[in-house]
Amino acid sequence: MRLWSSFLHSKMSWWIAVVGLVLGWTVTGMAEENKADKNPPTTTAEKPVLSPSLLQALSWRCIGPANMGGRITAISVFEADPTTFYVATASGGLLKTTNNGITFEHQFDRQRTVSIGDVCVAPSDRNIVWVGTGEANPRNSVSYGDGVYKSTDGGKTWRHMGLKNAFQIGKILIHPTNPDIVYVGVLGRLYGPSEERGLYKTTDGGKTWTRILYVDDKTGVIDMRMHPYDPDTLLVATYERQRDGFDGGDPVKKYGPGSGLYKTTDGGRTFRRITKGLPTCKLGRIGLDYFRTNPNIVYAVIESEKIGMGRPPRRRPDQQRPYMGIRAESAEKGALLTEVVAGGPAEKAGLEAGDVIVAIGKTPIASYDDLIDRIRSAKVGEKVRIKVRRGKETKEIDFTFGTRQAGSSQRPNGAALGGQMANVQNTQGPDGHEYGGVYRSDDGGESWKRINSLNPRPMYFSQIRVDPSDDRYLY
Repeated sequence: MRLWSSFLHSKMSWWIAVVGLVLGWTVTGMAEENKADKNPPTTTAEKPVLSPSLLQALSWRCIGPANMGGRITAISVFEADPTTFYVATASGGLLKTTNNGITFEHQFDRQRTVSIGDVCVAPSDRNIVWVGTGEANPRNSVSYGDGVYKSTDGGKTWRHMGLKNAFQIGKILIHPTNPDIVYVGVLGRLYGPSEERGLYKTTDGGKTWTRILYVDDKTGVIDMRMHPYDPDTLLVATYERQRDGFDGGDPVKKYGPGSGLYKTTDGGRTFRRITKGLPTCKLGRIGLDYFRTNPNIVYAVIESEKIGMGRPPRRRPDQQRPYMGIRAESAEKGALLTEVVAGGPAEKAGLEAGDVIVAIGKTPIASYDDLIDRIRSAKVGEKVRIKVRRGKETKEIDFTFGTRQAGSSQRPNGAALGGQMANVQNTQGPDGHEYGGVYRSDDGGESWKRINSLNPRPMYFSQIRVDPSDDRYLY
């Protein structure tokens, strides 16, 4: 036992000695390294590799993300200090900047949804911010929300303030001097009826709500504007739309009798529907804006059931534009047909909504832009073979490019993605005001006159802004 004990003791002593030696080297090395850091060697400055004159020719550019990152749905600026503003996204939460956009910080990341329809900061208090959840654009990929939230510390913390079954929020407005008065436009459920639609108002900071405007369970509020100097006067746009499980680009319903324009001058106690000068047919999405210098001037962009109709553009035979009779959008490795016009060349050839065009003749089609470029390069009467994906099958279809004919039931003034061409208002005939576009009112929204046919991609882009100092500049 003594011999074994002596043997173990000698072995342990040897290992202790080895560990101590290693630790000594390590500590000594760290000390030398720290010493070197405190006394770095002096070197002469190196000359730049590139001449400054070469660098002057370079400019900054964005290096990413290279692809789309989703949709910005709303921006709200604290106008007393416009370096502070909020940016709401369709499916990525809320961002805030306090240095005019140099840096942003994410907010609203711990709530039950990050899909936002609108954001509004109180004009009288930068710390009071409201968020309406649920994107208002009727995309087939839209996410729904769960009502409205309020922050009283500039977005650091949030409290749910009700309207849980709103699904999508179209617009939020806050009284300019009393932040307890808030208006919320509830657009409602996209895929079916919902009773909670309409315009809601609170006068106690969100503790209680009163619905002050209701059309029906299919129609909600998409936009509204408050008079710049009379907060009891509001213009409100209602919107009847619906998707189903099978539509592709535009919603299956994008016009309806519920869509329209309403006005109140008593803070929402009463409303009147405005019709003078507006299309008399079914309407779609509407966007609004006041001209601040003179609020009697109001602008609207209005989608009409008769969008794109009217007289066809006059062209000589050698100026006829090739025509397919389709509506489309980009798809994965192709162009998805979202609509095939009845009686048009595409329908006659056997093309169907849902087909994905991957080639026209020898030209590969990888996107909507490729499709448009190929159509523009075609000639009326040109015969081609179109290759499409239809479900899991690939088909080749013989096709002949046509042209729009005067007097047809097609939409000769239509634009891509369901919109209407700009600057053709003087050629659409005496019923041109029925076809939608940009409208102007000079009596505070009581009556309207169409000033331009422009209406691009109405489902998304029916928003309009007027320069606060010059009513000739519209965006």
